[in-house]
Amino acid sequence: IWQQDLTDTFKIEGSDQGIQKVNLKCGSNSMNVMLETEKPFTGVMYTRGSFYKQSAPCFVKPSTQSSRSLEMNFQLDQCQTLKDGELYSNIVVIQNDPELITPGDSAFSLECDFRQPRSLDVEANMQTRERHPQKLRGTNTHQRQ
Repeated sequence: IWQQDLTDTFKIEGSDQGIQKVNLKCGSNSMNVMLETEKPFTGVMYTRGSFYKQSAPCFVKPSTQSSRSLEMNFQLDQCQTLKDGELYSNIVVIQNDPELITPGDSAFSLECDFRQPRSLDVEANMQTRERHPQKLRGTNTHQRQ
């Protein structure tokens, strides 16, 4: 039998790949998660419970080695999303190494709450034959259907 002390050989440290921004957009039937990092991201992003299956849309990895952004889009009935009335929740894990969980990894709780209507300001520019475009502003109430 072979034995070796690897204490000084192998180290797991926190990542210096800082997260710049994580954004959640709630669609009427979907969740969209956008990740932006300060440096190229070589890890993975997945919903809790989706690591071993490693299949889209619940598991995503960067398309290139120099990618600083990652996007995950899934339906509200996918990726083990929990439903409590009109409140949908999930947890997304951002893992800096594609194989190992390290101290620098993060988890975020996602919530899309459709219990109350939200007001949404809409602004549009319309080109006409006049020199200056006309601005249209309005308010729309977004509800899940």
